[in-house]
Amino acid sequence: MYYTRYFRLVIFQTIILIGCAAADLQKFSLETPAQVLHPVGMPSNKDGRVRFREIFCQLLSQTPEYQDKAGNCGNYLTRLSDEPGPVEQFGQLPADPINLKVLIVPGLLGECIGDTAFPFEKAMKDLHTRGYQIEPLIVSGRSSSDHNARQIAEAVANLALEKEDLLLLIGHSKGAVDILHFLVNFPGLANRIDAVVSVAGAINGSPLSNQVPDMFSKLAAKLQFKGCDPGDSGAFRSLKRPVRLTWLANNPLPTSVSYYSVVSFTNRESINSPLLGGYDLLKGIDPRNDGLLLFSDQIIPGSILLGYVNADHWEVVLPLEDNNSIFPKSIFKQNGFPREILLHAIILFVTENLDSSSGSLD
Repeated sequence: MYYTRYFRLVIFQTIILIGCAAADLQKFSLETPAQVLHPVGMPSNKDGRVRFREIFCQLLSQTPEYQDKAGNCGNYLTRLSDEPGPVEQFGQLPADPINLKVLIVPGLLGECIGDTAFPFEKAMKDLHTRGYQIEPLIVSGRSSSDHNARQIAEAVANLALEKEDLLLLIGHSKGAVDILHFLVNFPGLANRIDAVVSVAGAINGSPLSNQVPDMFSKLAAKLQFKGCDPGDSGAFRSLKRPVRLTWLANNPLPTSVSYYSVVSFTNRESINSPLLGGYDLLKGIDPRNDGLLLFSDQIIPGSILLGYVNADHWEVVLPLEDNNSIFPKSIFKQNGFPREILLHAIILFVTENLDSSSGSLD
């Protein structure tokens, strides 16, 4: 009798589990507060979303190309449940900085497709016309973060800076990780850096790199891009989640630098086709992902959170709808994300924040 009841209980539990497995464990929802995942002992994050939204939305409203969309700034910046409501009246925009130099570091395989699409490529050109000093900092597309840290160190060491100049490094995806390795590995040169911004940064790595590393490695080995040297071939190991989290736990970031994070995630319907497979794998953990990274894995410890961008991992920085030659143009969605507005807003927020209270928030 006891075994019969136990057997029935096991069958009942199995049926329940099968039924649960057939459905998504989590539904995509914005009814959630901002979240981060860091090893124990990491410095806490600060919230800059209200001011960043104010800057972003005001820039959007002043740009003719987006004037008809400016009232729906929320189409581009996602508001989670813990962010205060809409700004009723814009405050004054910060002035364009005159003593700022910006270097942008691309992510995985960025060197390999740089002649096709570079992060914030059009945005850099637009801001150059306003007098901004923004340049790409190309690193090895297939090498480890320690390898690329040396390349960043060389570029920073050779950079001509005046005493009053500010130096900002912006990293997309693995580029943000490469920057963090540079700061830790080259503390003498890290003193030259005023601020670092992660845009969809692989700060904690990606569960995808742990789940299918062999597939990624074989794919990279077969890709024959012009001018894309294999380097030390350590790029994918650098993105493994245990590697990233262990590195963060063992390598405190220099406190002389101010840190900022922009996170990307969107719903499945807005994910570009090449990233759908990654999105579907990640949604088993959390549907708030960008096709390559979970939303809680993209925030630098101790950084100021600027906002959650409604875009997938590529669209947030790459002009996929304009000039992509790796995949047919037809497979990309024509979302028209305002990357030039995003980059401009990031720079204005950072320079304003650096000028007030040494990079803190009121």
